[in-house]
Amino acid sequence: MPVGGSDVNVLLTADRRSPVQAENRGKRARKSDAVYQDLKRQILTGEMTSESPITEQSLAQDYGCSQSTIREALMLLQECGLVVRRGYQGTYVTDPSPLEARLMLKLRIDIESTGVVEAVKHVTKDQVNELYDLEDQFEACRDKRDVFGCAEIDRALHLKLFRIARMPVLDPMLVRTFMILQRVMLSRPRSEQSWTRPNVTPHRSVIEALEAHDVDATLTALRAHILSSAVLLAPHFYGTDIVELQDQFDALPVQAAGFNWR
Repeated sequence: MPVGGSDVNVLLTADRRSPVQAENRGKRARKSDAVYQDLKRQILTGEMTSESPITEQSLAQDYGCSQSTIREALMLLQECGLVVRRGYQGTYVTDPSPLEARLMLKLRIDIESTGVVEAVKHVTKDQVNELYDLEDQFEACRDKRDVFGCAEIDRALHLKLFRIARMPVLDPMLVRTFMILQRVMLSRPRSEQSWTRPNVTPHRSVIEALEAHDVDATLTALRAHILSSAVLLAPHFYGTDIVELQDQFDALPVQAAGFNWR
């Protein structure tokens, strides 16, 4: 199984570490990061499912490393909510229920919506340019139909946007929520229509509104981007009607009854 890549530290930094931390963790840590990155790719793209247990011994053989290195990678995946460890039964890829998927989407919307209101107050020109650069990278991955590349850049862009708000206590919650939602949205094969995304509000609409320091427009674009992406990529969880989904999320609490996710 291939591991590594020049962007591993960058993407791990986007998830949760500072560049200094990522750089100073040693050879074994870098190996576990590479294994983590490759396993994450397999989970998010649906190559690895919840049907079979993951064993440290078999992975150590596949990757040509020690079981302790595999264990560290699995612990990182568990922190992100992508696997659950069940003692002697082994480690399994998480399999969110429809209700859990709905709760996670609402949580993401609530956290990011609160953050973007604060981000409008603090954002600088340099930060806007960084967001545009990530958006360009995302579009390049989309043109290549690179599911995992799009997932990594999309998460990096949204986390960079949220971190402008200066709300570090919520940062780990957003990372975990985002990862689980990507597991929900990306694990099924994508149609060509989902790549052309005619009905998805693009990142650029969010960034342009942020650059104009328009709170209402930024908030509207962000929520539309998240909801339209959910409907396009996971209609089996969220249905196909954005307006209906928005109305249900505006009503508290989130409930399973009356929602057609099939």
